[in-house]
Amino acid sequence: MTTIAPHRKSGRPTPPYRRGWCPGALRPMESGDGLLARVRASGGRLTLDQAAAIADVATVCGNGAINLSGRGNLYVRGLRNRTLPAFVARLDAVGLIDRDGEVERVRNIVVSPLDDIDGEAAFDLAPSVAALDHRMAEGETLRRLPAKFSFALDACGRLPISDQDADIRFEAARREKAAEFAIFLAGDDALAARCVPAQTGEAAARLASAFLALAGDVEGAGLRMRTLVGRVGAKRVFEHAGLVAKPMRRSERRASLGDVLGALAFGATAVVGAAAPFGLIDAVRFKALIEQARTIGANGLRLTPWRAFAIVGIDPRLAPALVAICATLGFIVDSRDPRLRVVACPGAPACMHAHRGLHEDAARFAALLPDGDGVVLHLSGCAKGCARPRPTAATLTATQAGYDLVLAGRAGDSPARLGLSNGAVADVLAHDGVRIVSRGRLSA
Repeated sequence: MTTIAPHRKSGRPTPPYRRGWCPGALRPMESGDGLLARVRASGGRLTLDQAAAIADVATVCGNGAINLSGRGNLYVRGLRNRTLPAFVARLDAVGLIDRDGEVERVRNIVVSPLDDIDGEAAFDLAPSVAALDHRMAEGETLRRLPAKFSFALDACGRLPISDQDADIRFEAARREKAAEFAIFLAGDDALAARCVPAQTGEAAARLASAFLALAGDVEGAGLRMRTLVGRVGAKRVFEHAGLVAKPMRRSERRASLGDVLGALAFGATAVVGAAAPFGLIDAVRFKALIEQARTIGANGLRLTPWRAFAIVGIDPRLAPALVAICATLGFIVDSRDPRLRVVACPGAPACMHAHRGLHEDAARFAALLPDGDGVVLHLSGCAKGCARPRPTAATLTATQAGYDLVLAGRAGDSPARLGLSNGAVADVLAHDGVRIVSRGRLSA
């Protein structure tokens, strides 16, 4: 299906809209509840004014639903052709619109969410993110990258992001008091090049260009770095980019939601972290929370790659009150909440591919799971498994006949049980939940 970019002056995208891809604010995607548009905050950082603007446009221009993804992006749902110009104009006014749709498409960057206030972080990543953003905007060649090609910048502090997949990963460190990045490629965790922060944009551009050149030479190389590295090796990609790579192990440190939720001390200030149940945020409640945060002097909001966000710059004495407000508004602030063990896509009718609504089922099934940390259950509205492409201890894939149960796999894998009713799923989780989780522990 052809995709036509919007006319930048009016901000009005021209139909038809492409389905099954990564939507942006300038190039939305058709979904079951209207048009879906992704809002990308550079480095996952939002001012309170920007966060309030997103809540407003979701209410005025959409259907009031916002999805927070596992990559730290916000998706505004339920947009219409007639509301798109206002949607784009309002976001443009607060600096949340890219120059054009092609820049927006390739700017897939996941960043440690609190690197500038985390005393354990190697250094503040904002200048490096800005350099990479700039290179993405200015580099015509890089616009040929696949839509899902991504970059990760990990400050390696209290909230490391080693669990986030990325085609090109920058891992921060301080060596002999000098700041530098180790650069890893997907598919090889034992070979890395080095660069200083000022070279982030250049190094990323070289490696992305090397990917494009080598992928064109390798039949069936696929659309991601991992496939290419599997075919030609990371060393060849680094060499083609003019970078010297040496043996080095990638960090495996991970953050848990216990490191994110609730009131957390960061130096002289506090942070309040909250998760969106199954990634869904009600715009009106989100706006109410932002206004409460503003009244106690908070100065920003950070999006994390765990379907959670953090409000920063809070007086530690006032943080507990804001935690209570989060809970009252329906956000999750307790890492023991069983809903955190479940990932569920929007389901029907929000997604036109989904066979049924999922969130009520997800809440019911979550209560039957054993205590613990990490995702162990994935509910998918169809076999695509968009919400969680990685294997999970148990995956329930919706069909017209009920749920298919996949063990230690993905939504589209061969199921162990077919067409389970809700009651049958509940029985399986109640009686075999511990065994299922144990079997899939490594994928949780």
